[in-house]
Amino acid sequence: MVKVFLICSGLGNVNRGFESFTQECFHALSSVPELDINLFKGGGESKKRQIVLWNFPRDSWLANYLGKLTRRGAYYIEQTSFTFSLLPYIFQQKPDVIYFSDGIVGNILWHWRKKTGQSYKLLFSNGGPLSPPFHRWDHIQQVAPIHLQGAIQAGEPLEKQSLVPYGINMDAELKILSTADKAALRRKLELPDNLPIILSVAAINKSHKRLDYLIREIAQLPKPHPYLLMLGQIEAESAEVVALANELLEPEQFQIKTVASDQIADYYQVADAFVLASLGEGFGRVFLEAMSYGLPCLAHDYEVSRFVLKDEGYFGNFELAGSLTSLISDVLSQNNDNSKLRRHQSVYERFSWDKIHDNYVIMLQKSIEK
Repeated sequence: MVKVFLICSGLGNVNRGFESFTQECFHALSSVPELDINLFKGGGESKKRQIVLWNFPRDSWLANYLGKLTRRGAYYIEQTSFTFSLLPYIFQQKPDVIYFSDGIVGNILWHWRKKTGQSYKLLFSNGGPLSPPFHRWDHIQQVAPIHLQGAIQAGEPLEKQSLVPYGINMDAELKILSTADKAALRRKLELPDNLPIILSVAAINKSHKRLDYLIREIAQLPKPHPYLLMLGQIEAESAEVVALANELLEPEQFQIKTVASDQIADYYQVADAFVLASLGEGFGRVFLEAMSYGLPCLAHDYEVSRFVLKDEGYFGNFELAGSLTSLISDVLSQNNDNSKLRRHQSVYERFSWDKIHDNYVIMLQKSIEK
């Protein structure tokens, strides 16, 4: 039996791809007889085999103060304090492998292992992604072929890596809401029932998620515009995004908010299309979420979005003004129940935990091989 520590400092405090993946991964693997897995997280409640560790959360005033003082940033402070809280558990329980997604954590654990002579292996899930070399970590999970190819070209041995994409928790069959049920749910969520809804689930920023581009593209559509719903973590750039939306869109035509992970399904069910405006993602796990509800996904055309969405994606050059605008018009005219079922099946067969569960077990077992 392989003793696994699955760790994520933001889980319980932040809603990002890393956090949702880590929680789902734990639930998918916790009943596997070959694994003894414990989840360590930075917030929420401790439960059976799920342990909350003391840390300075990145959004706390103290983490921000210490981050400025050290010039490392609040995220570094969160990671460091979280990892130091993990050390007693490592000493007492002696895991075979520690499975993580944050490079800062991996670096600290490598230094600690070198200093103490402990024998745990370090398995890095490269969803960011980070670029090689990966000499401090024992095994690398590459979530898309382009990352594996790049690492091999940089000299990383193939046997040190596993190509295992992110999994998604989803039903085997898509449940499509009736027109009446969809209208009722929209009213419950205080969303209009007379406009198509364009949904984006991403951190509310300009630099990476490029919500400013999305707002400008929606504003160019003929009136009445589709309703733009932007759900994500509030960040330093969020005020600029809100200001731009207020400038270019009518108040009744958009909404920006943060939603708990257990509530996000309702918004996917009432939306008509999903957009991720970023020019690059390590994987883009929100694509899986959107497709699992049958939504058409509009994305910038690059290797990872092509890998995830395959023939079911709608691709454009989001560096160009007007590219997304034309895509939206096409997509809204083509959406029907058959296409929803096809998208759902595509993502279920390739990325559902039901289908790729065993690949994770094999990867964890491989990570402890000498």
